[in-house]
Amino acid sequence: MSIGTIKPFVKLHKYDQNLVADIQALNSSGYKREDIYVLKWNPDKNHSNQRDNYYKYSKHFEDAIGDIDSKAQFFDNGGKELRSKLEHLGLNKDEAAALLRELEETDNTCILYVRELRDHIIEMK
Repeated sequence: MSIGTIKPFVKLHKYDQNLVADIQALNSSGYKREDIYVLKWNPDKNHSNQRDNYYKYSKHFEDAIGDIDSKAQFFDNGGKELRSKLEHLGLNKDEAAALLRELEETDNTCILYVRELRDHIIEMK
């Protein structure tokens, strides 16, 4: 599967300044917050529950960078919820599972998902 060359565009990322730079480049090119998703894998979080706000506003955001959640849709969840979100965004079950496996096997922590990337605004790798 060639993840980086299909529409929608999907790129594995670390939660760092490179992610912020890609999001800012997309925003500058006319992409709206509604078209950009950052799905952050949190292995400690296995279920959607009342802890969501705690995780969103506490330790996982102590070093929040670039105000990501104002520039992109931001999800911080465990594998099952991320897989469901990827399926909701249009990937089939196998594609979502393969993407999460790839994320878990690397030192990346986020998936940058962009609806219908028009040009090579951001680096593909």
